[in-house]
Amino acid sequence: MLYVGLVAPHFPLLAPAAFYDLYEGVDWPAAKLHPSTGYRRHPWVEAYAAFERNEENFRDAAERRAAFTAYFGLVSWLDHNVGRILGALADAGLAEETLVVYTSDHGDNLGARGLWGKSTLYQESVQVPMILAGPGAPRGVCETPVDLLDLYPTLLQAAGVPPAPHMHGRPGRSLLELAREPAAAERPILSEYHAAGSNRAGFMLRQGRWKLHYYVGHPPELFGLQADPQELQDRATDPACAPTLRELEA
Repeated sequence: MLYVGLVAPHFPLLAPAAFYDLYEGVDWPAAKLHPSTGYRRHPWVEAYAAFERNEENFRDAAERRAAFTAYFGLVSWLDHNVGRILGALADAGLAEETLVVYTSDHGDNLGARGLWGKSTLYQESVQVPMILAGPGAPRGVCETPVDLLDLYPTLLQAAGVPPAPHMHGRPGRSLLELAREPAAAERPILSEYHAAGSNRAGFMLRQGRWKLHYYVGHPPELFGLQADPQELQDRATDPACAPTLRELEA
């Protein structure tokens, strides 16, 4: 078993010149829901923004554009290094017998809502890559929602350790098993954040096409991801969504 932690893309946004130059001169589109356009952040999110102050720390518009360029340069730098790892497996004759899992602990707000870094419950932060290749991993796309807790039984199974005794009372299922079963679109996924910049606990529950943000001491947010994947419209106060809100909160 080998764990390789690759920091990029992550602050500080310093990309190697060759990879920064790949995106030099790109005219990056405006980030969605920026407060400068009149968008008002949720109060829980506003507290995080006041703590991090990433947008305020840019010296000017040029430095802000450079941050986007460096971020995507770091994404390509990461991709380059993943290629080096896979190449080393191939050179060692291990490519066909090694299960490779590519994932991340979080995404990045990347300017959306005037935020950078992680620490929110929006898709930009909580949606992570989850790619498996190798023995036991079928080809194709699994539409069942999964999360990082599923990695523990996955790696046990891949290592030939029966997951059952170790999984008693624990959440998570082997991704190798989920990928072979019919898609379970209603599988609930929970995320939570209580760390730096959060003035109260925040919880996210995704189930089917709905996604609830439950903030202790603050109003909730509710998004219908199928119709609104960019989370542009909070439906928590929509009377038509009241039964869904009550069900998810329960």
